[in-house]
This record gives sequence, C-alpha cells and structure tokens, in this order.
Amino acid sequence: MWKHLHIVACSPRSGTTLLHEVMVTCFDIDKHYDHEIRFHLVTGEDGQVVITKRPKDTMYMPEVLDDDPELYVIYVLRDPRDVICSRHGKNKDMYYSNVRLWRQMHAYAKRMYGHERFLEVRYEDFVRDPDTTQKAIEEKFPWLNSRHAFSEYHEHAQVSAKSALAMHSVRPIAPTSVGVWTQHPGRIKGQQIVHGSLTPDLIECGYEASGEWETVLETVEPDMSGSRYPEKLYFWSRISQRINALRKIAVYRQKRKSRAT
Repeated sequence: MWKHLHIVACSPRSGTTLLHEVMVTCFDIDKHYDHEIRFHLVTGEDGQVVITKRPKDTMYMPEVLDDDPELYVIYVLRDPRDVICSRHGKNKDMYYSNVRLWRQMHAYAKRMYGHERFLEVRYEDFVRDPDTTQKAIEEKFPWLNSRHAFSEYHEHAQVSAKSALAMHSVRPIAPTSVGVWTQHPGRIKGQQIVHGSLTPDLIECGYEASGEWETVLETVEPDMSGSRYPEKLYFWSRISQRINALRKIAVYRQKRKSRAT
C-alpha cells in the first residue's frame, strides 16, 4: 500500500498550487505530478508517499475518505472575498472563481471536519507563518519527513511551468495577497448582488465578527462582470455533475479494491 495525500480547497485560486509546491520541495515525497490531477487517476507503488492536488476534488472527498485508510486530505480555506478577486496567469482579464463555487466546495469540506485523516489549512495562516503551518502538517501526518523549512522553500524550489504560471512566479512565501479584495470592492458588491451577503460565511469562518465590513461597499459601483466558472448551476448541470462524480468515485473504489488484492 502507498500513502496518498491529496490537497483540495474551497475553490480554485485559494493557494493549493503554492502549498503543493512547498510540500513537494520541503518534504520527502516519492511521487508527485507536475500540476493538477484528478484523485481517481493517481497511481503509486508500495511504500511510496504520493502527494497531489486539485482544488475542486473537495466534492468527492467525503465519499471516499472513509473507504481508503491510506488517503489523507488537506483542505485549504481562504477568505472568499480574496478568492473571488483572484485571477489566473492564463487570463488576467477575467475573475476566476465566484461565491457560488466557494460555498459549494466549503459545504463539502465541512462534512469532513473532525475526521482523523483530514486537516484544514487556512491560507492566511500559511502565508503569514509558513513554518507553523509546516509543524501542524507534521503533527497531523507524522509519517512525513521534513527536508527544508517552509520559509526556505523559494531557495530550493524547482516548479513546473504550469505551476509557475498559476502562481505568477516563484518567490518567498508572504501575505501580499491577503486582503486583496479591498482593491476590488466593486467585484465584492457585484457578487453579493448575485449571491447574497457574505457576512454569514465570513463570521462562520472567523474572518469577520460582524457585518460592519460591508459599509465600505455602500458608495461603490458594482462590478457585474462574469467569472471563469458559472454563477449558477442549473438543474441538468447539477445532474451531470452528480453522475460524473459517481463515475469517478466508482473508478476510485475499483482501483482501491484492486490494490487491496
């Protein structure tokens, strides 16, 4: 058997690429993939530690985590306001994610809270104090062996071209992208018009204590531009998504059964 540590998230643009590259660089990892890979396509050999990442695989994890004692999940949580204001290096003219997708993924993640092989990593904590995050990961998954401190990642990193594009560049870990939403208040106001107030989400996740933060949006013109992902999933899209999920979960379970025999 081999250990599979899969990094998922509340949404794309939440820091999974950075965390994946940092872990590959700073821990002894036997196998990883250049960038993203779907959980059911991952392979490994006996005794290996394999690390992968795909933000939207959060939706599958609650149904397979109990099935596979060698599957471990790290969930990256990030302030939804910053998530929905982030852009990908491939298309800097378009916002990538939205409130609908963040809420959907976070709802799946909450189903795994308390599981012994699940760890939530808050993006803001990670970029402010990477070595403390590294310690939390080591304590949760003691079979990981450290090679470098997370804070020294940029001195040793050799990232793939796809990862470098997603992260914009390789540089020291720093909280420069925390609070970026304050530069895009129109985007926040537009998303709240479409999806409702973020205040309940922010209070639940500990990002705000009240709705007072919304006062900065009062005189702002809403930005109603679209996102890379649809703002709404219609009935047939939800049905298609569920069928696709069941297929992937079935493939994963069959592969696990084959490994066990």
